[in-house]
Amino acid sequence: FTGDDEMADDIEPQFLLNLDKLFPAKSAAALKASVGKSMYQAVHIPTTVSRTCDGGTTSRWSAMQIGMSFIGAYKMCAGEAAVADLAFAAKHAGVIQMADILPARRARGPNEPGGIKFGHFADMIQGDRKYPNDPVKATLEVVGAGAMLFDQIWLGSYMSGGVGFTQYATAAYTDNILDDYCYYGLDYIKAKHGGLGKAKKTQEVINDIATEVTLYGMEQYEQFPTTLESHFGGSQRA
Repeated sequence: FTGDDEMADDIEPQFLLNLDKLFPAKSAAALKASVGKSMYQAVHIPTTVSRTCDGGTTSRWSAMQIGMSFIGAYKMCAGEAAVADLAFAAKHAGVIQMADILPARRARGPNEPGGIKFGHFADMIQGDRKYPNDPVKATLEVVGAGAMLFDQIWLGSYMSGGVGFTQYATAAYTDNILDDYCYYGLDYIKAKHGGLGKAKKTQEVINDIATEVTLYGMEQYEQFPTTLESHFGGSQRA
């Protein structure tokens, strides 16, 4: 993919990631301006490879394929030494990793799914592309997927053995309770702060909105005690 339309036109369609089709117009314009005339190649490897080895294998796999391409294209009898500089560049120079390394006591290689940057993750879910006129729904899609990947699988299962697994599901994406809280907050913002994107960017405004939604949530716990049980299991009794 590239940010330059003329360069994109020269790329065979089957090899092109069309940013205009993959992102909303506003996001695509910002991304293309940032990428500019540079060209990036998205590297995908078989899932079984990254699971058997680790996320760091992605760059090694890329370097190997580039080396093999040169061997095939230029009829080399061997490739590692001849294209070492290029392979090194492919592995290290200008590479954007999908993820950061996990906490050291449990980390394997870099680029593991548990270390996906939140900003990258929000773009991957693409809730804002599917629901451009409903920012609450777009956000909830990211929250639901994030609870599954980060909290349930990586933190809950891989690192601590399944703690709070059901509570993450009920709180984040199965019972519409979080949806209710968020849409209540949206209505409050429209009523008191002029609507989406119009509130003053101050700590006082943030505190006001957060306090209002929190108090609403506490009222719901009082009216529907099973909500508290659903969200926190038995931990709230402590």
